[in-house]
Amino acid sequence: MKYLGVGALVLLTTALGVMAWAWQSVDWYPPVLDVETQCHSEAQPWDESQPLKVVSFNVQYLAGKNYVFFYDVADGPDTQPSEEDLGLTLERVADIIRSESADIVLLQELNDADDSRTHYQDQLALLQQQLGEAAYPCEANAHYWKAGLVLHPKILGPVSMKLTTLSRYPMTQARRHQLPYMHQDSLTRRFYFQRAILETRMISQQGRSLALLNTHFDAWGDGSDLMPAQVGVAMNLFQRLEREQIPWIIGGDFNLLPPDEGRQWHKLEAAGTADFDRETALAPLYEQFGAIPSRQHLIGEKPHLWYTHFPNDPRVEGPDRTIDYLFYSHHWQLQKGYVRQHDTLDVSDHLPVVGQWRLQEPKTASLH
Repeated sequence: MKYLGVGALVLLTTALGVMAWAWQSVDWYPPVLDVETQCHSEAQPWDESQPLKVVSFNVQYLAGKNYVFFYDVADGPDTQPSEEDLGLTLERVADIIRSESADIVLLQELNDADDSRTHYQDQLALLQQQLGEAAYPCEANAHYWKAGLVLHPKILGPVSMKLTTLSRYPMTQARRHQLPYMHQDSLTRRFYFQRAILETRMISQQGRSLALLNTHFDAWGDGSDLMPAQVGVAMNLFQRLEREQIPWIIGGDFNLLPPDEGRQWHKLEAAGTADFDRETALAPLYEQFGAIPSRQHLIGEKPHLWYTHFPNDPRVEGPDRTIDYLFYSHHWQLQKGYVRQHDTLDVSDHLPVVGQWRLQEPKTASLH
């Protein structure tokens, strides 16, 4: 019995030590944090006489569409993709980016070399190798899930997930803006996502400051004040940029349905395949700024062309909702916008959203 007691004490001490180490291994962020921008090779500023093309893409940490993960449905069977699937998806994502030939690429759910779920691959470095670093010489990153050990039984390893903005043009500065946290107990909160907005600035050849923003809002925030609070932080940021007369574009996975008179909400409720608030928190963005997809597209004859999410849920046979968007200030005149669906359904559970604009003079700017 004496030895059993000593053994139990050793196990308890070890467990407490692991817990303490895991707790302090979590990266925790202030409300606003300056982050590094870097260019791997020479880049010239953007010329305002040319259009600006932006792609936003949640790449689902390059996992592909061969899995139903434990968080996709109740008791989902899968915890991580194979190295083979990661490699194949990397090639597909690079092909999509290359063929779009965008000026700015906003990526969500990209993993670092410190993430056990994706076999410790540095996904940004691998992607840049595929693209050729001269294609997007400049980049900025903001982590929103980084810990040396996550004490979830389906993970039990380090995680390192980030927002990445790739640019053909120099970026003068970048900032990480912390979004409001989900209401959780202190232990869960410590090891959960810390959602954020990555703001990058660049200066055109004509000397004008521009803001490009990249984000990934919380999922599973329905029924609480979380989603309106996260939209509120974004709105405050946009309003500041508007006051400063700085043209801006934001792209990302907002995890919110559009204000389409409840059409998608009713469809998903009837199918029982998703939970969203009936009144979307995105309505203020649609009321004040430009959007891809536009409200007209979403209530038109072919709203399915604007669906951006194909869940990893065996009950869902194709894209069935819009939760990824590009929003933009009145300084921009939209030339074209679309969701790339035709060759992306087996690449990620999200589809790329693409927009191309020309910059207008502030005195003639109007909403499009």
